[in-house]
This record gives sequence, C-alpha cells and structure tokens, in this order.
Amino acid sequence: MKNYPHYRTSILSKGFIAFVALLIPLIGCSSSGPNPVAGRQVRGGAAGEDTGNRVLARVGRQEISSADLRSRILARYYGPRALNGLIREALFVTEAERLGLRLDPEEVSQQVESKLDSILGSTSESRRRSLLKLRRTGLGEMDLRKELVSEVSQALLIQKVVSARRQVLEDQILDRWRSTWKERRRRVEHLAFPLGDLNEDEIPLHEDWVKRTGRLLERGVPMQEVQERPPGLRASFAPISGEAWMRESELAGHPLFFKVFEVDSGEVLGPILEENYGWHLFRVVEERLARPYSDVREELKTEILSLPPSDAEILAVEESIRMRIPVRVEKSAFPWQ
Repeated sequence: MKNYPHYRTSILSKGFIAFVALLIPLIGCSSSGPNPVAGRQVRGGAAGEDTGNRVLARVGRQEISSADLRSRILARYYGPRALNGLIREALFVTEAERLGLRLDPEEVSQQVESKLDSILGSTSESRRRSLLKLRRTGLGEMDLRKELVSEVSQALLIQKVVSARRQVLEDQILDRWRSTWKERRRRVEHLAFPLGDLNEDEIPLHEDWVKRTGRLLERGVPMQEVQERPPGLRASFAPISGEAWMRESELAGHPLFFKVFEVDSGEVLGPILEENYGWHLFRVVEERLARPYSDVREELKTEILSLPPSDAEILAVEESIRMRIPVRVEKSAFPWQ
C-alpha cells in the first residue's frame, strides 16, 4: 500500500448509481404492529349493518368503508390511467410484431433475478428476512416474481421498439468514443473518511480505522464489507464510497491523485490525507487501453441503440404508432364514472 503526504486539491467522488427498492422496508413498517382492520367485525350503525358496504377502518370520526376502498381501486387500477397503460402496451406489442422483434427469455430472466436480489437481498439470510416481511401481507416470492416478469417484459419490449426506430448520428458515436475509448482509463473504487468534528480522543481511533480498512482492501475484501464503523466513533463518521471510470486527462491537474494510473490493477493507493477534509483510499479495479475510433464505432453504435429510452422517446414513438393504428375508447368503458 503506497502512502503519500496530504494534498490541497479537491477530489470529486462519484457515487454508485444503485437500484433502490422500497418495497420491503415499507412492508416492514406497515406490518410492525397489530393490524387494525384484520379480524374486526363492526356491529351496529348503518354502514356496519349493510353487508355490501362494511366499515373497514375508523380514523377519528371518519369511517372508511368497503365502498370507499372499491372506488379507490376502480379509479386507480381500472380507470382511464390503467386503460391508457394497456393501450400503450397493445400498441407496442403490435409494432414489435410488425418489426419482427422478439423478447429473449434469458434476458428477461436475468433482469428479473437482478431485481429480486435488489429487493430481497442477495444472501440467504437477507432473503429469508425479506420474505418473512412479504408473507405478512399475504404475498410470496412467486407473486413478486410474476409482477417483475410482467414489468421487465413490457420495459424490454418498449426498449426494443424504440431502439429499432432510433437514428444514431455520427456525432453521438464520436462523443461516446471521446468519453470511453479515446484514452486510457481505469475503474477506481474510492473511500473517503471525512474528519468532521473529531475530538482529540477520536483522531487516533479514526486514523487507525482508515489504515486497517486499507489493509482489508489490499486483501481483496469487497468495498461494502470494509465500511463497518469501529466502536467509539460516532455515526456521522461513516465513510463515503464511490466507483467511477477515470480518464488520464481528467486527473492531469491532480498530481498525487494521478498516481492511480501508476499502480497496478488491484493495488491500493493511500491513505492520503486531504487538508481540511479527511482521508482517502483508492483501489484500481481494472484498466482499459485506448482504441481507435474505427475499431469500436459499430460497438459504440450498438451501445447507443441499446440505451434505455427516455420518456420523450417513448411518447414520440407511441404517437407515431397511433397515426397508423386507430385507437377508440368506448363511451361505456367506465360506467361508474
């Protein structure tokens, strides 16, 4: 592990872009206490006597009835918004058939498994805990998997249709080459340890923690497993982690930071002390050498075509499909409105 003195330049940390699933935490919150509705039998009162419109809950003086719930469900899942979603899906399915596009079952399966890992956790223990919370709502893994298959399939189908209609300009390919293969680049993991308002008693503990973390990184321990805060340090001193591809030209103004291009892949750079901020550790994950534009042009074009479509792209394609395929919503589609 290479050690260098502190430096005065500021380093921009690029954080991970992660898929954040809120489903399980929400389930945990909603099921942490007794269910005020389950098992309740309402006696007396007009709403309670009418079996077609039972009181499901009371909030102060306000009663929430089965009719209220039914109206909300109809509006949200069977109203114009839901119908528009089905119409859009039908339009894109028809267009995909016209273009001869097909979904790859393996691609769907891979994305579903990835999303399941993000929601339930990738370890057996985290998945077990998440499934227990899920079952409290009357759902299971198969219910979640079924919804994800539907969601992923629809998203991939829309992406394939939009990609097939994309016009990729030469300038777009050139811009992508300049940000990728034009020069040597390295994927670097970064851990920052802000000093914050450390008191004198905490400074040695903090510095020792940084050094021990560096030794763990040298041994190849994954980034997410080395960030546990030692006893005696406040929660505000949790490290900041990030990972990014870095090009040589981006680091030309940072001589010490440029040393990430002088160490071998897998090697750890640091600890480095940034004045008025804190400590930094860097680990070089991999390197990619520059490649001529002519060698990678088609590869870059394919990447651009495969990018997830923006909302504006989807709407534009949908409008163009509607110009060829008539859509008529029956006046009697929503009789309850």
